[in-house]
Amino acid sequence: MKLLEWLKDKLKKENLMMLNLSKKTTTNLIIVFCMGLALILIADFYRDIRMNGKAEEGIYNEDTQIEAGTTDNTSPDFVRGLENELSSILSKIQGAGRVSVMITLKSGREIIPAKDESISDKVTNEKDTSGGTRIINEKTTDEKVVFTAAQGGSSKPLIIKEINPEVKGVIVVAEGAKDSKVKLRISQAVQTVLDIPAYRVTVYERN
Repeated sequence: MKLLEWLKDKLKKENLMMLNLSKKTTTNLIIVFCMGLALILIADFYRDIRMNGKAEEGIYNEDTQIEAGTTDNTSPDFVRGLENELSSILSKIQGAGRVSVMITLKSGREIIPAKDESISDKVTNEKDTSGGTRIINEKTTDEKVVFTAAQGGSSKPLIIKEINPEVKGVIVVAEGAKDSKVKLRISQAVQTVLDIPAYRVTVYERN
């Protein structure tokens, strides 16, 4: 009987130990899960902050560039397109033959954005020690670039005017330039199309 009671008592103790161990394991798993979830939430939070910071920085940089009123982003494409068009039309001049054109610009393309301008006037009357009155007129002007909604939820400046860059000089190489009359016609054509003086146009014979 004593042996049986001893076995029962031992089994109860072992069951209690297993139950406590199971509870501890469950608690530890819950703690680990909560810590993992917290780390994921913190990582997402800081990622959103970085993304927002980069987006604001991009808008600020774009705004600053637009404020300056100039950008060279489209100038290379503008030049290549103009050179190709000129080469095509000049090659159609009688006796010109094959033609190549090179154009240089004085500056980049100028972009003028719409601006929201606010002007405030402040008039102050001050009296000096001698009893006289001095009027101080302060005028403050604040300008901000106007942005419009674009696709994808982004924004872009509202452009009211675009000014193409001024041509600095043109070089034309043509097969028929050995003929002085053809050379003159090519030069005159370039002057007319680009509205530039003759000294900015040089025509050479192709080798």
